[in-house]
Amino acid sequence: MSLDEVIKKIGQIIHLEGPLLRVVCALAIVILGILFRRLFVRWLICILLKLAKKTKTELDEMIIQALDKPANALVLFTSIWTALLVLSPPPSLLSFINKVYRTVFIILVCWFLYRASGSLMWHLERTLNKTEKKASPMLLAFFRKALKTFIVVLEIFMIIKEWGFDVSGLLAGLGIGGLAISLAAKDAASNLIGSITIMLDKTYKIGDWIETEEVEGTVEELGFRSTKIRTFSDALVTVPNAVMSNEPVTNWSKMGKRKVSYTLEIPLDTPLDKIELLLQRIRDMLKGHADVNQDVIAVNLQGFGEATLKVLIYYFTKTTSFITYLKVTEDVNIRVLRIFEELGIPITVPVHRMLVENKDFFHQPSSKP
Repeated sequence: MSLDEVIKKIGQIIHLEGPLLRVVCALAIVILGILFRRLFVRWLICILLKLAKKTKTELDEMIIQALDKPANALVLFTSIWTALLVLSPPPSLLSFINKVYRTVFIILVCWFLYRASGSLMWHLERTLNKTEKKASPMLLAFFRKALKTFIVVLEIFMIIKEWGFDVSGLLAGLGIGGLAISLAAKDAASNLIGSITIMLDKTYKIGDWIETEEVEGTVEELGFRSTKIRTFSDALVTVPNAVMSNEPVTNWSKMGKRKVSYTLEIPLDTPLDKIELLLQRIRDMLKGHADVNQDVIAVNLQGFGEATLKVLIYYFTKTTSFITYLKVTEDVNIRVLRIFEELGIPITVPVHRMLVENKDFFHQPSSKP
């Protein structure tokens, strides 16, 4: 049964005919679309959610929820499009109306995909975080933006094709322009690749204390073009990611312990029994210290200096925090000094001897008799 036949039957029922009948039918279709679109969409979503609950994943339910607003808009525009068809416009106008409707349909479908992409990336992040290798938030944000950009670009090209423009010619033009842009933006592209490399390798993240050949400080911002580092003198240094990805980066925040190493010198004539007791007491003190890592502790008579003996003290603190590290080393140093004091062994300063050669700079000729 055609649309005209349906309109004629409705006219027989309500006793109307001609243009007035078509106007009344068009208004009725639009009003019904406005009134019942929410009811229809909710009914459809409820059915789809019941089917989705039978699956183990939550992704399908989230995608169905993303269908809500686009589906409401689609029902409304479909009712308007149907009402315009009922008015029986001329062929030229009808062709334009159909193009507009197909354009709106493309926009609404891409709107749904745009909304669903957020749910897809959320599910991907949750899945990756369940594994041992946690997902990088910055990298996920990049892929989220890239996916949404792809959907928008696809939407634009579909609309261009719908309105009869030559997409291949446009792509060729964009290719030539893109070549010029790529040559001009080579540094920007290398910085983008560098940022992706940093995120994939998890070289550092925001808040990490890092050191390169040129700068040392805390990562304050990690973008797609550059990394901003706050130095310990409170200066903000911006380094291109192309540079950061191609030079050695020391991430001090990833160290599990922090090294302490120094040498103290004692008099050469210190009795041997006191030296052995000194070394043992320092070792025992370090082994009993709650903040000292017990994996590597070295307290040894390292060698001989100029009229002195060298005592090496080498250990690691459990903490990597700089302030806590200073407190631990201060406490250890005080205990070491107390041991030296109790044993009566002085800590000496290396002796440096300076030899001065006296010369007679003024020549005095001998007097003749």
